[in-house]
Amino acid sequence: MVATAKVIRQKYGQDVKVVFIGPCISTKDEALKFEGDAKIDSVLTFIELRQLFAEFNIRESQLEFSEFDAPLGHKGSLYPISNGFLQAVDISENLLTGSVITTEGRNNMVHAVKEFDSRIEHIRKNFNIFYDEGCLMGPGTSLSGEKFLRMTLVTDYANKRLTTFDKETWDNEIASFANLDLSRQFEPDDQRLPVPDNDKIEEVLKMINREGHMDSEVGCESCGYPNCRDLAIAISQGLATTEMCHVFSGHNRQEYIQTLRTTNENLAKTKTALKESEEKAQHEQEAQKESAEIITTMLQNLLSGVVIVDDDLKIYQSNKAFIRIVGEEAAMIDEVIPGLVGADLKSLLPVHFYKMFSYVLSSDEPIENKDVQFGEIKLGVSIFPIRSHKYVGGILRDMYVPEVRKEQIVTRLTEVIDENFDMVQKIAYLLGEGASKTEQMLNSVIDSYKNPGKS
Repeated sequence: MVATAKVIRQKYGQDVKVVFIGPCISTKDEALKFEGDAKIDSVLTFIELRQLFAEFNIRESQLEFSEFDAPLGHKGSLYPISNGFLQAVDISENLLTGSVITTEGRNNMVHAVKEFDSRIEHIRKNFNIFYDEGCLMGPGTSLSGEKFLRMTLVTDYANKRLTTFDKETWDNEIASFANLDLSRQFEPDDQRLPVPDNDKIEEVLKMINREGHMDSEVGCESCGYPNCRDLAIAISQGLATTEMCHVFSGHNRQEYIQTLRTTNENLAKTKTALKESEEKAQHEQEAQKESAEIITTMLQNLLSGVVIVDDDLKIYQSNKAFIRIVGEEAAMIDEVIPGLVGADLKSLLPVHFYKMFSYVLSSDEPIENKDVQFGEIKLGVSIFPIRSHKYVGGILRDMYVPEVRKEQIVTRLTEVIDENFDMVQKIAYLLGEGASKTEQMLNSVIDSYKNPGKS
């Protein structure tokens, strides 16, 4: 490639653009190493060339055949075949007298280099090595190509060109380029990594479950390495991973499948338990909702006013009786905010009244049956803690409502009877039947308030 670029620029000038088309992708990197008359402006693979043909609708069947421009390559058209390079430059391949061994393919290349390194005193040959199956099968060619068909087509084409080849003209053209500098310089750049010690190798072998393969040259080679030891070395050097071991990956896959199966089973159990929990929670929620509705309905139908406030004296809940007792302002707020939820108790009740709620909140002690004057009515008030220092409830009863008055009188007369009964018993021997009559009178008063229809 580089030599041809030099020839082109000597013949056509330095401004000409040079494009190389070939089967090898490594030439893309090689082209970057040269400047001046050796510069390669672009590199295309045969696959990319076919893509360009398709893009610009170029069809070989519609083009006229023409020969390459001189100087021709003579036997250079054999170069794509592994040993064609040797024949192109007339290097002998005679097994008895030749000094070159040709090998191709990834595995053969690796083995050839290793054997050359370890057996050079016996081999004493030059190696003509191709990583691929020759340039015919390079990565820049169509993957569907057939090697031996391609080899036949190349040799047929070389023979066809040689039938009209003018050796004398070719020699003169080659001579005209004899002064081109085709020399190369190389510098050593050792990329070898240090071989890890045996302890490290053994550790990796245990990791991939291949103990006992330290000195073994046996391996399935599915990882790309000839044996397990070489793979362990590559893993230690960071050139390979444990997943490249087929046995290790298979073992891990089985463990993963088992773990996945166990996880799925646990998930199924958890899902079932969660579903049951959700159903239970839903039932409880529905029961709570039903209970709340029942309590709210009962609360709203009580004759006594009921209010629940938080630690900021904001109303949490109240019933219709409370709103009625508080008055028109509360009724107007209720139309906008049902139940006065969130309303400030301090804006609805006088200071001496709402401070009773503050007292119960701070002291956590109830106030029972306290008479409070509220406007023109007298209220019987009981205030009690619901949640310590958080919520308190209040019950307000209008003492002027007949039902409440009767209830209060009955309650208070009952308290009088209870408080004095012990005393009456003690002095019964003095009062005799008088105490009994007194009790009967008090009970009759109670009955008259309980049953106003009786005389």
